[in-house]
Amino acid sequence: MNILDHISYHAVYDSSIMDALEYAQGNGFAGVQLAVEVPHLSFERTSLPERQEIRDFVSDHNINISLHAPDDISFFEPSRYLRQGILNYCKALFNFAEEIGAKIVTFHPGSMATFPTDTTIEERTPQADLFLYRNMFQESLNEVVRIAKNRTTICIENYRLDDLSMGLLQPYLDNDKFFLCWDIAKTYDSKITKINDVEKYYINNIKRIKQVHVHDINSHGRSHRVIGTGIIDFRYFLSLLANADVLDYCIEVRPREKAKESLENLIKIWR
Repeated sequence: MNILDHISYHAVYDSSIMDALEYAQGNGFAGVQLAVEVPHLSFERTSLPERQEIRDFVSDHNINISLHAPDDISFFEPSRYLRQGILNYCKALFNFAEEIGAKIVTFHPGSMATFPTDTTIEERTPQADLFLYRNMFQESLNEVVRIAKNRTTICIENYRLDDLSMGLLQPYLDNDKFFLCWDIAKTYDSKITKINDVEKYYINNIKRIKQVHVHDINSHGRSHRVIGTGIIDFRYFLSLLANADVLDYCIEVRPREKAKESLENLIKIWR
């Protein structure tokens, strides 16, 4: 597969969704990933005529569009009041995805509330709550699958993914209910010579990766830098992903002019 046919950029600072799509279409990108938590790009401020215009443009120009859900969503949320608000948001988000023809909706899994202890073996989550958190995570995944109704591909990104959530997520991956989004920079550590548990999890589930987030890390540890200006060996990771059925390689470098620089550098690396 030629990844150059599947490269999008992260739309955050664009003036509108249509502005982002037109920039993508005119600058060699295959699509955009919308940061829907940004108020001016939110579906709550996108009218029905605007949604139809977006869908028509996506169809007419063969442009891919994907959505990245807000960080505030946590599948571990134990409060039924807050969970209901999250699920209501997800329902509206999936409706929006269907209306504009978005192929992917990506979530961070969220995390449990942590309270470090001053003990030899540190505890970060009260043991009494672990069973509840496990149940809440599974119930949330079940509800998201139900709400989505197979209208789009649902991806879980590796940000804050841990042993507990990876274990609970695996059956959903095996049954094609959820898929994975690999943010390479967030599993990369130049100080570690062997792969970490999350990276190993993604390699073991390479066939279930549908989206990849690409951005570089500089020598000071700052991520979301222009590809090719930092320390990540993209040739290595692209070779790992060569046999994966990735729908979207999203350049998460802002603003879009820096994403364009990254695209040009990625083309050189790929060729």
